[in-house]
Parts: sequence; structure tokens; C-alpha cells
Amino acid sequence: MKKAFTLFATALVSIFCGISLFAQEVLKPKIVEKLQQNVFEVIVEKLQEDPLTYERELPLDRLPYHIRMDKYDSIGTAFLLTDGHFYTAAHVLNIPHTSLLTKYFIRSSDGAVYKIGNVIKFAGDRDFVVFDVEGFDKKNSKGLQIESNPKINSSVFAVGNAQGEGIVMRNGLLTSTTPENRNGAWQWLRFSAAASPGNSGGPLVTPQGKVIGIVAMKNSSENLNYALPITEVKNVAENKGELHAECYYNIPNIMTERFYHTFDFEMDLPQPLETVRDECYEAYRKDTENLVQQLTADYLFTGKESFTVKDPGHELLNTKYTPSFPNIISLSNKGKWVCYSPQEISTLKIENNGKLEAGMMMGLLMTYLKKPDNVSVQQYIENPKLMMDTLAKIFVLTRNIGAEKITITSYNEPVYKATHTDNVGRTWLISAYNIPFADGIVFNYALPLPDGIFNLTSMRDTSTILNGVNYDFEFLSDFVIANYTGTEKEWQEYLSIPEDVYPRHAPLKNAAITVADNKTTISIGPMNITCPEDIFVVNKETEIECGIGYRPDEAKGIRIEIQQLTVNTLKNSNDNAILAISKDYKPHEDCVKTILDSYEEVKAGTIPFNGEPYEQDQKTAIFLPDVKDDSITVFGLIYKGSKTDIIKKNALILKDSIK
Repeated sequence: MKKAFTLFATALVSIFCGISLFAQEVLKPKIVEKLQQNVFEVIVEKLQEDPLTYERELPLDRLPYHIRMDKYDSIGTAFLLTDGHFYTAAHVLNIPHTSLLTKYFIRSSDGAVYKIGNVIKFAGDRDFVVFDVEGFDKKNSKGLQIESNPKINSSVFAVGNAQGEGIVMRNGLLTSTTPENRNGAWQWLRFSAAASPGNSGGPLVTPQGKVIGIVAMKNSSENLNYALPITEVKNVAENKGELHAECYYNIPNIMTERFYHTFDFEMDLPQPLETVRDECYEAYRKDTENLVQQLTADYLFTGKESFTVKDPGHELLNTKYTPSFPNIISLSNKGKWVCYSPQEISTLKIENNGKLEAGMMMGLLMTYLKKPDNVSVQQYIENPKLMMDTLAKIFVLTRNIGAEKITITSYNEPVYKATHTDNVGRTWLISAYNIPFADGIVFNYALPLPDGIFNLTSMRDTSTILNGVNYDFEFLSDFVIANYTGTEKEWQEYLSIPEDVYPRHAPLKNAAITVADNKTTISIGPMNITCPEDIFVVNKETEIECGIGYRPDEAKGIRIEIQQLTVNTLKNSNDNAILAISKDYKPHEDCVKTILDSYEEVKAGTIPFNGEPYEQDQKTAIFLPDVKDDSITVFGLIYKGSKTDIIKKNALILKDSIK
């Protein structure tokens, strides 16, 4: 009997404890009314024009009615204090970033909309803005009072915009304070009341409706939210705006280091919000631009950290490159300059023998568009929409409407076009395409080549593209290794592009392929050979590939030189023939042993570089070296089948035509 009573008593204790734990303090109706009168949604005017084309009509009727019919997007919360000013978080007004969204308003609980006017005070690190609005009648909104000394473990309410569904109030506890990360310059308030992204900038209040803080952020590692104590606002000078940010800047292909940087800016106030946002962004942009220039200077080909300066024996300066997919020269996390391409490359066949190859690397998309037979490279150059519509087949972006994903099939015309000539004399075509529903931009660098277009592409938020990715791509363009390959027909089309449409790459300035007197002369860079038709047939389908090498250049650090020419003709017949001219400079004494040994073997005329034909794998080949003091040029000829009786004679005729 005693045991039964004990169990019954324990159960009663548990029940009453449960009641205590789950009892939630509620706000009195008058407090709720006051909060509703003095707390507002921060909204931006929706972009009405959508330049994108989708695979089908957007099912906008699936969206909730209030979102579908609203002219505005709700992005945060603001509130009015008894001092007559409005308060919100700086990140809600997107300071110091730029955006496709530029018109900011507040909306009251009864649906009235007011344009944000002058900014009175702000601080980026403390994440607050004090501002006025235009045409607001404070008759029914006298403002909220503040509580300067909130008690830990007391009840609090996070008041704010609930994902665009109006102002809601959620209760919790003020659990603790925690110092600002860097210098402990102030104490953040930590609270347990639930807060959605739309709560940012809203008031954290006591049960009496007094403001103790401005809701700022959520801690990613614990289920607590942060607010700036409202009393901290006074610690920023009146009529001043200040930004202080600490960050690590990453250069995509420099993997040895993340570069720590601080940004500071001050401005006089009051000024209109538009002016504040413009001036803050411009200061931030200039700071980023200067930072990138300073950081990258050491890694350019003339910089002290470049392999051209630190390691003249590096393989990059002592070998040739014919990558099937372009590479990016990178400084690995082990401190060694290497060539990288995406680990996984997807291939998509497109109509008329075209092909798209794509891979992700360094947070960007690399694509190699091998053009279809019915489209010329010049057409892609003159019509970036055509090119991006093709890329959209593999660079798939979707717009989510409810649970449905609708694929974007065209970005349509670019909102921005420009060109950039890289350090080695190649012109890149720059284009940008707005993605309004995401406040983002698709940004593209395109490098036209004889057989198609190589692209660097990124889709990020507007500010990151215009103040980050743009600098990264400009820097990366110098480090892209792309060879030149295509059929004779593709080369002729490429070389016929007028200079005012697309300037020739520096290594191809005087390139030409001419046909006369039953002979085809191929002249690309220093490679020049004439092929008589009766010895080596060159037709429209003949494949011509140029391998590149890097040579020291006093002004620019390096230059690209064509160091290999390979011509492959009549591929699918018994008359298939391949000729090759390959030039190797005497490697630096500090070069790797394999390259040094290989050069010496060719120089010594070891087999197969002895000028005599040989048969292997049902082919006949001959290699004729021309040894000079500082270089060796090897001419090679390969025939399909057994043709030792004619190959040497023909090889000597072809070799003699080399200029």
C-alpha cells in the first residue's frame, strides 16, 4: 500500500511539474495592440519584369493568395520608439551590398505602406539602422518604450514578420548575454523565443511591451537567437553611419591561404536611404577592388610568388600542353603550382554533332561547348543569348514554385556585355544575366576557340557577382590553359572572323591556312608547313591541333607560344596520316629529371628519334629531329599500315617545306 501511494505521489509531482514547464506567459491585449501599432514589416517592391524563359508557364496559382497578390516582398521587421525614429537591422536594408531590389518601404498592420526616408544613424557590425519614413502619421503610433536593464531568465517576446504572413509574437526566455566575437565591445542578448528570417530587425520585448533589443541573427550551432541591446545604439555617434567588417578573402586558384581583411567606413547623416546604400556599396566595392589588386599582385606571372619568378625550372615553363579540357594553373594547398581541371566532367550531346562538356571546380562551372555543324563560332560571339541558351542545357537552374521546380530554358539578352584581354593576349567575352526572383546574376566569361567556346560561369547573389566573382574571373582568365583545335573548316571559319568582331589571340595573330597549286600551307605561330596533295591530303575534315607552351616574357612574366602542330587527315580510311611538328626548348637546369632526360634522349638521336622509319601497332612512323643550341624541333610523320618504302622520302619533302 505504501509503495502504491509513493507511485501516486510521484505521478502527481510529474503532472504539476509538467504544468509549470509548459505554462506560457501571454501578452495582454493592450500590449498586443500597442505592438501591432508600432511594429512594421520591411518590404521591397517586387520586380515586375522577368526576362527569363521557362520550360512551361509558371504555376503561380499554387502560391498562397497573400504572396501571389502582394506587390511587395516582405524581407524583415522594423519598429517605432518613443523618440519618433524607426529601428531595424542593417542587414535587412542590405547595407553595404548592392541588389536588384532598390525600393524599400515599411508596412503597418493595417496594410498602409510608407517609403523609407532618411537614415539617422547606423552601424554595420552592431547590425542596426535608425531611420525615418515619409508621410507617416504618428497619431496612432506613439512608439514603444525601452527597458534598459532586462533580467536574465525573464520572459521575452520576439515580435516580427513571420515569413511574409504579418507580425506575430513568440515567447521565450532571455537566457544569457555573450560578448561580441572579436573584442567583446558589447554584449549580445541570447534568447530562446523562436525567430524566423523575417524577424530580423524586429523588437525583442518584455511582457510589458518594452524593447530590450533588436533581433539580429540566429546561432547556427545552438537553438538560440541573438539581439543587439537597444541601449547599445547610443554608443554610436549621433548623425553618423559606420561600417566595420572582418572577413577572409579567397582567391579561387590560390589554395595556400585565406586572406584576412578588415573594412571600415564612416559617413555623415542624415541622408536618404538610397544615398546611404549607394555610398556604402561604392566604398565597399572600392575596398574590395583595392584588396584584390594588392593580394593578386604577388601571384601574377610577374609577382614574387609566381613560378615564373620563384621556380624557372618549373614544368609549366619547360613542357607543352594540349589539354582535351582546359586547365587552370593553381597554387595547391601544398604550395606547388599545378594544373587542375574538374575531377568529374559531364558530357551532353547536342544537335548537329555538337557537344557540351561541363564540370564544377573552385565553386564555378567550367564548360567547353564544341559547336554544332550548323553554328559558327562567330555566331556565338555576336549572339551571347544563343550561346547561353545552349549552356542552359547543362547549366540547369530552376525556379521553385511551391513543391514544383520549373527549369529556366533561356536567360535571354544580357543586361551587361564587355570584353577583357588577359595577360597572354586572349580576349574574353563577358556577359551578365539577371535572375530577378533570386536577386541574383548569372555571370559568364567566354573564350572563343576554333572548335567552340570555353566558359567560366557563376550564379550567385547580385552583390557577390558584382563585388567578388567579377574580380575572381578576371584573375583566373590569365591562368586558363586552353589549346587550339578544330577541323580545317572550323579553323578557316575562326580565322576569317573580322578583328572588329573578335580580336585574334596573340599566339594566332598571323595564322593562316591557304590552298594553292594543289598544296595546303598551314601557318600558325612559328609553325609553318606546306603539304603537297599527293603526299599529304588536307581537306575540310582534317583535324588541326596546336599545343601551347609558356615562354618567359620580361614585361608580362610569360607569353604563350605555339610549340606543337599536329595534323590528322583521312582518319577513317586506310590512308590515314598524321604529321606533327614539335618544338622543345632546352629545359632549365633545375627542371625535373624526366624532362631533362627526355630532351637529352631526343638530342642524342635515340630510337625512335633517329630519322629512320619503324612499324608499330599497324602503323609506320618516322621522327626527324633538328637540333639547335637552345632547342630541338622534331618533325614526325605517321601512316596507317606498312609504308616504310615511301614514308622517309615523303617526310623529308614535308620537313623541307617547314619555315
